[in-house]
Amino acid sequence: MSDTSQRGLMSHTAILNRLVQLGYEVLLPWADHLGYDLAYYLTEESQKFDFFVHRESYLVRVQCKTARLISEGQCLEFNTLSNISAKRGNKRVGYEGKAEYFAAYSPDTGKVYMIPISQAPKGGSMILRFKSAGLVRGNHKKTYVVPYEEIKDARFNWAEDYEL
Repeated sequence: MSDTSQRGLMSHTAILNRLVQLGYEVLLPWADHLGYDLAYYLTEESQKFDFFVHRESYLVRVQCKTARLISEGQCLEFNTLSNISAKRGNKRVGYEGKAEYFAAYSPDTGKVYMIPISQAPKGGSMILRFKSAGLVRGNHKKTYVVPYEEIKDARFNWAEDYEL
């Protein structure tokens, strides 16, 4: 499957399927320029004074992405920007304010990863590392793998923490 739109459709369908499996009523937007591909409602309940129940529903908008394996299968990567055709050439734009989450499907793992837009880098792509791969350190003479349990660096995003 090398066609970009076909890969996107496959990811869109896999993410829709996973959300339905989890019991969400998924909504499909009619227009394709809205900045999100799927949506669902979440209802939060709070109780006041032991008898008053307040329910509030809000729309969660999801931008679907296809994740690809990189670094010899140690990481997943997906795009966090969209290419928009403009009169003066293509323009790359983000999803801030247009969606609440990225849902990235990996055909290689068969899994869906849900990442808040606010936690994703603004620079064009996001990398999710697998805990099982650890972290390769060293130089051209000697390399070694630091196990996940020993890594205290908050800069790394672990794929398993975002898995649906």
